[in-house]
Amino acid sequence: MAESDLSLPEIRTFNAVVLAGNFTRAAQRLSVSQPAVTAQMRKLESRFEGPLLERVGNGLRLTELGQRLYRLTAQFSELDQSVQALITPGEGARLEEIRIATASPLVFMPLIARFAQAYPDVALNLHTATTDECHQVLANREVDIGLFPMHWEDRRLSRLAYRDHDLIAIVPLNHPLAGLSSLSLHQLEGESLIFSRRYSYTQQLLDSLVQQAGLALNSTILIDSRTDICEAVAHDLGIGFAFRGDIPAEGRYAVVPIQEASAAVTEHVVWLKGRSDLPEVRCFVDLTMQVLGESQASCFR
Repeated sequence: MAESDLSLPEIRTFNAVVLAGNFTRAAQRLSVSQPAVTAQMRKLESRFEGPLLERVGNGLRLTELGQRLYRLTAQFSELDQSVQALITPGEGARLEEIRIATASPLVFMPLIARFAQAYPDVALNLHTATTDECHQVLANREVDIGLFPMHWEDRRLSRLAYRDHDLIAIVPLNHPLAGLSSLSLHQLEGESLIFSRRYSYTQQLLDSLVQQAGLALNSTILIDSRTDICEAVAHDLGIGFAFRGDIPAEGRYAVVPIQEASAAVTEHVVWLKGRSDLPEVRCFVDLTMQVLGESQASCFR
C-alpha cells in the first residue's frame, strides 16, 4: 500500500471521532483504547498538509479540510454498516444513535417522541435550523433524517409527505384584525410587522407573496425564533407570521389565515436515497409510514 493510501482503521477512527465529538467517546464507540484512537488520528493527519480537527471547548470541530474528507469517508461508513448488517443481521440492525435535523420542531415532535418510545435505548441527537440549513446538513451526511418542507426537487433525496399547514398571521388580541376569519396582505399596509430572518422559508414565502401582490411591506423588527415572535406579538409589538403548526396554540394572540397563501405547505420526512438501507434511516421511515397509516385509518372510522 502506498504511503498516501488511507487504511480502513484510519477511516473508521476518523468517522467515529466526527460522530462522537471527542476521542474518548470515539474509543467507546469502537471498543478500543483512547491512545489507539489518538495514534490512528495522528497517522491520518500526517498524510495531509493541514489539520482535520480543531478543539472547541471540550469537543472537536472539523476544519474545512476535515469536512471535505468526511463527505467522502462517510460513504464508506454507510457501506461498512450495510455489509455488517448482511454478515450479522441481528447485530447490524442494532441502533445506537439517530441524528435528526428539523425546521419544524412543533410539527414533528409527536413523531420524534413516538420514535423515542419505540427505541428507548437509541441516543437522539436533534438539531433545529432553517429549511435550507436542514437540507444542507442532510446532503452532507451530518444527519440521518431531515424533517422540513422540501419544496424543490433533489434527485439525491427521498421524502414522505407528513403534514400540510398554511401560512398565517399572528395578531395581537386587541388588534382590529384579530377577529377576522382571514385577511389579505393589502390589509397589512401601514401596520407594525414582525419579520423573521430572510433565509427562513417562512420569510421567503411571505416575501414572494408580497411581491406578487405588488406591495412593499416592511418591518423594523426582525426576530429569529418563532417562540420569540409569538411573545413579541403577545406584547403588542406588531403582527408576525408563521406556518400554523409551527407555533403553540395559546390564548395570548390570534391566528388569522392569509388569503394570498392559498396553497398549503407540506412538511416532509427526508433522507438520502443512498442511505435507505441503514438501520437508523430504515427504522425512522418505517415508523413514519406506520404513523401515517394509523392517521389515515382513523379518518375512516
